[in-house]
Amino acid sequence: MRSVHYILLLAAMLLAPPQAYAADPQPGASDRACPVCPEMVAIPGHKFAIGRHAVTFAEWDACVADGGCGGYQPSDAGWGRGNRPVINVHWNDAQTYIRWLSEKTGKPYRLPTVEEWEIAARAGTTTDYYWGNDVGRNHANCDGCGSEWDNRRTAPVGSFRPNAYGLYDMMGNVWQWTDTCWQGNCTKRLFLGGSWNHRPQDMRTSTRNWFAVTKRMRYLGFRVALTLP
Repeated sequence: MRSVHYILLLAAMLLAPPQAYAADPQPGASDRACPVCPEMVAIPGHKFAIGRHAVTFAEWDACVADGGCGGYQPSDAGWGRGNRPVINVHWNDAQTYIRWLSEKTGKPYRLPTVEEWEIAARAGTTTDYYWGNDVGRNHANCDGCGSEWDNRRTAPVGSFRPNAYGLYDMMGNVWQWTDTCWQGNCTKRLFLGGSWNHRPQDMRTSTRNWFAVTKRMRYLGFRVALTLP
């Protein structure tokens, strides 16, 4: 059961006036369209922005509290909600969040394409991982990444150093849905990035998987994108 303090805090956040998104943000600039909206980062040299973090349980729960997301409250697997990435959401669930977010802000949010996701994840690098060719230790959360969460549970978003664009957890923690159909079949969508219980090599941008749009897993989440002028 939610505490009274949590409910009052969430209500205050939802009632706060939306902030204007810069009409033409500088590359690498970030902003939020509202207090409970994901922070968006403009990708240098490209006309899109992407979430600084994967969508969190706090952001998802704000959608539900505001009457959106179909009222669906995904399980957190007992690991906690708040600033952990939302899990147990399928592609269609992500669309309900995006509809709510778009209606709330008047902005056309969406999932990133595979190509956009890879550009954002690489952040100008050509190595296997955005920190180098060696997975090393404690750069991400995966089965073999050397973190305290490896193969146990998700980590709170932002627990590791970001890439050069200031994006967190583009590799590891949770796989992330994209808007790209699998071989032209749009009842199946691609997801990338690896997760807390998958191998280090699965985090590489060359690794692409697909699920039916109705598949929910405790290692699968998403982050949002936005086309810029």
